[in-house]
Amino acid sequence: MDDESDAPVVHLSRLDAAERATGPEPDWALLSPDERARADRMPPSARRVWIRSRALLRTTVAHHLGCSTREVRPARDPLGRPFLPDAPHLHISLAHTTDCCAVAVSTAGPVGVDVEWVRPVSLPDGLARRILGPAELEEWDRVATPDRTRWLLRRWTWKEALLKAEGIGLAGGPRSFRVRRTADGLRVSGGRHRPECWWLEEVPAGPRHVAAVARDRRGRTPRR
Repeated sequence: MDDESDAPVVHLSRLDAAERATGPEPDWALLSPDERARADRMPPSARRVWIRSRALLRTTVAHHLGCSTREVRPARDPLGRPFLPDAPHLHISLAHTTDCCAVAVSTAGPVGVDVEWVRPVSLPDGLARRILGPAELEEWDRVATPDRTRWLLRRWTWKEALLKAEGIGLAGGPRSFRVRRTADGLRVSGGRHRPECWWLEEVPAGPRHVAAVARDRRGRTPRR
């Protein structure tokens, strides 16, 4: 069992109708010039939550490091993963979807977070075949119709969070391992994913979203 102090900390932020209708000025002030330029190139539908996610990353990291948001300088590695060159002991992960974003931080090992908006999924059987292994597909076939969308998107977040913690994202093969719920929580097995190496948990995200966070228990050396 992990010590509770080893569990990643997750911060979620949701945009309500009033926030969507107003400008992003408080969040905008926290962005770097490069981030502002990138935001300016985005369509309005994606821009607001993307700006919030970057502001949330800075305020979260500043809180954990005891510094100002101006001192937080996140960077991206060659695979696009965020990291902190000035604080390699603090592992971070970032996710966003419609009207919600999430930031996870951990000092105990690489971390991954994912959040998804619960919405109708086009061709859900096709998506299920992309992310679920044989045993999970058997479960999928037994899920009642009203629960299928949320059931599938929850499992998407479980797998993407773990693969982000591993550092490879969905390209790492979500079908190559199984996640199942047990009396002790979510359990990972299959392929290269030994159960003792991974900590995985759902994150409460309200009725419109599902989220999960994962940590690599092997505690790799931080990137430098």
